[in-house]
Amino acid sequence: MFRIGTTAIAAALLVAGTIAPAEASSSKATASWKAGPSNGDASTFHQVDAAAGEITIFQHNTRQAGTVHCVGEGPRATLVGEQVTSSPASRVRVDYVDAIMTEHPIIDVVVMGSDGRVLGHRSAFGPKYYESGALEVPLFKKSKAGETVRVLTGLQVHAGCLPHPFVLGLAGSRPLEGARVTFPSFSVS
Repeated sequence: MFRIGTTAIAAALLVAGTIAPAEASSSKATASWKAGPSNGDASTFHQVDAAAGEITIFQHNTRQAGTVHCVGEGPRATLVGEQVTSSPASRVRVDYVDAIMTEHPIIDVVVMGSDGRVLGHRSAFGPKYYESGALEVPLFKKSKAGETVRVLTGLQVHAGCLPHPFVLGLAGSRPLEGARVTFPSFSVS
């Protein structure tokens, strides 16, 4: 089985901001997104363009292995969309296009109700190379009619760690992680 190396995908991500293949689609955002919460450290770059529905995140991994394998939460960047439901909703769909991701980043969607309760969750994983698709999120519990449904959509790179068995003195297990994805729309139904 052929696997694209992390370095090759990382190099493609670095070039992707300026050069896109002819077959790659581009789409203007139709959803009403706002920039959501983001986190990271000095080794992280993230950019959120709410008007375009685009998230870019990179992490230069310099971490060492700890006593627990792959512990901690990795850096993330998010978009937030809200929609008032006219009738009870049972699912949310978040579309994505032009997804380019190294091996370990995650597309993550969390749906919440007005009172902050989690209504649903779905994830998609890399690697991806200019892929398009949708995350269908079935809701654990239907929203109420007239309720504001909050859709938190984001990219997260993996927390740094070394593969088992732990070998001390080496750099992090993945020298560079990254992703760039455009989320043109979401719908609540």
